[in-house]
Amino acid sequence: MSNLVLSVFSHSTEDLSKVKHAVLNVLPTQLREKALIEEQVVQGHYGNPITLITARLRDKGDSEYALKHILCSLNSTDRSVFVATLHRRVGSKNSLIYLRLSKQDAFLGNIMLMDGDDVIRVSATVVGVKSLRDLSDYVIKVFEECGLST
Repeated sequence: MSNLVLSVFSHSTEDLSKVKHAVLNVLPTQLREKALIEEQVVQGHYGNPITLITARLRDKGDSEYALKHILCSLNSTDRSVFVATLHRRVGSKNSLIYLRLSKQDAFLGNIMLMDGDDVIRVSATVVGVKSLRDLSDYVIKVFEECGLST
């Protein structure tokens, strides 16, 4: 694992501290202070200010631990959906995994997949993966290590 990045938009109608809290809730407790947090204010389509919050883990071990934490926190339905749709959640080189997590659920301490716009986007590069099959094997292995099945 080379790195893990979480990113989310905080609209002007949202409490920025609550959105940051949601992002940090996705990470294991012991890694929250290690995350490099960046904020960038951008302009929305209608001129409204939107803050892009990005949290990065650059340490390989921390990144892998965080990804495993995220995957192991998914409920059984989300695990099944994740595996079934893995082909749509990878980058062009098959080593980059993308997840979209519910921002509202993350704020409450739950990690749940969600499709839509109001999400926390997670991207992680898995070193050594060369094909979609390799990535699928990696994900299934992680679920088995957690004592979970798909």
